[in-house]
This record gives sequence, C-alpha cells and structure tokens, in this order.
Amino acid sequence: MNMQGQKIEIQERPRWVFWLVLLGLLAAVIFSIAGGILLGSADLNVSTVIDVIKLKLFGVENEELKRSAISIVWELRLPRVLLALAAGGGLAVAGAAMQSVTQNVMADPYILGASSGASAAVGLAFVIGGSFSTSTTAISAFAFGGSMLSLLLVYSVGMIGNTGSGNRLVLAGMAVSVILTAATQFFISIAPDTYTVRNITSWTMGSLTSARWNNIAIPFIGSVVGSCFFMFMSRAYNLLSQGDETATSLGVDVRRVKRTTIIVVSFVTGVVVAAGGVIGFIGFIVPHIIRILVGADHRRVFPLSFIGGSLFLLWMDVLARTIMAPKELAVGIFTAFCGGPFFVWLLYRKNKYGRM
Repeated sequence: MNMQGQKIEIQERPRWVFWLVLLGLLAAVIFSIAGGILLGSADLNVSTVIDVIKLKLFGVENEELKRSAISIVWELRLPRVLLALAAGGGLAVAGAAMQSVTQNVMADPYILGASSGASAAVGLAFVIGGSFSTSTTAISAFAFGGSMLSLLLVYSVGMIGNTGSGNRLVLAGMAVSVILTAATQFFISIAPDTYTVRNITSWTMGSLTSARWNNIAIPFIGSVVGSCFFMFMSRAYNLLSQGDETATSLGVDVRRVKRTTIIVVSFVTGVVVAAGGVIGFIGFIVPHIIRILVGADHRRVFPLSFIGGSLFLLWMDVLARTIMAPKELAVGIFTAFCGGPFFVWLLYRKNKYGRM
C-alpha cells in the first residue's frame, strides 16, 4: 500500500518466518522487562529485583533488602513497565487497523487526530477541576470521548462527497489535529494555576512517570481487550485491505466494520492518553516493520504489532529516563524523533522500490 491509498496486497510469508519472529519478539519481551526494571537513575541489581518480587508475591523476606529498593522496583518501575507494554501494544494494533480501513500507510491514531482529541478533552477535564481532574475513570472517559469525537469528525469530513479516500482522511485528520492542538493550548492559557498548566503540558508531551498500580488497570485492560477485538476481526480487515467493493462482495459489512473500528480505536487511544499522554507514531512505525517481516496478513500483523509496539514504547521510556538521568524527558519526544526519520525512509523506499 502506498501514500495514494492503493490496496494492501496480502503477501504470504512462510509460516516459519512468522514463528521465528514471534519467538524472537517474546524473548525480547522477557529481556526488556528485566531491562526496564533494572535501568534508571537508581542503581539496582538482578538479585535485588528478584528479592522484591519474592517478597511481594510469595512473602519471602530478606533482611538485607532496603525499603527504598522495594519502593523503586514495586511501586515505580514495575507498573511503569506494564503500562509501557500495554500502551505501546494497543497503539500499534490500533494503527494497523486504521491503516487497513483507510487504505493509507500514514494513518494512525496520532496522525488522524485521535490523540489530539483525547489530549484536548483531558485538558478540558483539568480546567474544569474537581473530581474530573483527580479521578482516573473520569479522565479516561473524557479522553475516550474526545478521541471518538475527533475520529468521527475526521471520518465525516473525509467522507464528504462519499469518496473517503485514504489521502483525504489523512488530510482531514491533520486539519482536525491542528484545531484540537489549538484547543489544548487554549486550555493551558486559561488554566487557573501552575499545577493545572503543568499537568496539561505533561499530557501533551507524553510521559509514563505517573504509572502506579492504582491507575494502570484501565489502560492495561483497555489496550489488551481492544487489541484482542482487532485480532478477532482479522479476516474482515484482510478483505477490507482489498478494497470496499471486494470486501462487500465477500460478505463484509464495511460501514459497520469502519464504525466499530473508530469506536475501538478511540477507546484504546483514550485510555492510553489518559494514563500516559500523547505518544505519537507507534501506530505508524511498528505495523510497517511487521509487514516487512511477515507480510500483510492481519492474522499475523495484529499480534506481532502488539508485541513490537510494547517493546518499542518500553525502550523509548527507558531512554527517556536514563539518557539524562536523574532528569527524565518526555517519552513522546523520542517516539517523534523516530517517527520523522522513519517517514523519510519510507519515502526513500517508495522512490527506490515503488512500494512502501
């Protein structure tokens, strides 16, 4: 599929390629979880991490274990690692689904304005204040609503004249994203205090620093459930990749699938933004890499994208909190640094090989 919205060819790779990539990614997940817990401004070793996990899960005490080590491992780093895995995986699968229904490689929740809509809604929640700005459930609800309204607006604009081309949807997404970003800046300018300004600003940059056991359940479950839905619908997305007319002739209710995709993508994006702010380009980068490795069959693309997105965000977060330790940077900065060069590489690949 290219930037002009051409159809995705369901290229088959040998089955062993899929299993090789799957096993490699799963092994990388185990290594990365350990790295995500060990690496940071505070020095930890493997035995300390094992002792903390044994204490919390099995009640096995170690008198030499420091309270600070328990707090760092169990209360700070482990929830952060789990949130990175769930959020990265959910955004990657959502991006793959949006690329399928829009027939455009540029489509992902960030570029189509879903993240901007969720961010603007969260900014509104902070400005309103009260329970809206302190309740994880309320913030998630605002983010979901903002994300869905944004995608519905993009889809409505893109479908004017009943064309709905991939390019038109992406252009509509960029326009809506600009408007919603301006709305977020407006909320920052009218914020009643510096605390609210700081909260909204951190949301727009993307950060996993607030991850705790009491606020990761909703994004974790939401990302996993949403991704499982897309995996269950893999056959429909394979047919959609061949074009709406082909999919309709083979029994796919195209309008229903597209509407449902918008709702589920909005939900996944909303819960992720509510927990970690605007984190862009994961849904753009990861599905492309997976398709290059295993082909475009969504039965393979979706599960591998989830694992690949998890790894990608986890290591971006590790970089964000170690590259200038003890100072932490926003993880959204690093995903954007990757997204720009990756887009240039896609253009180069398109010019050289005639495909992306």
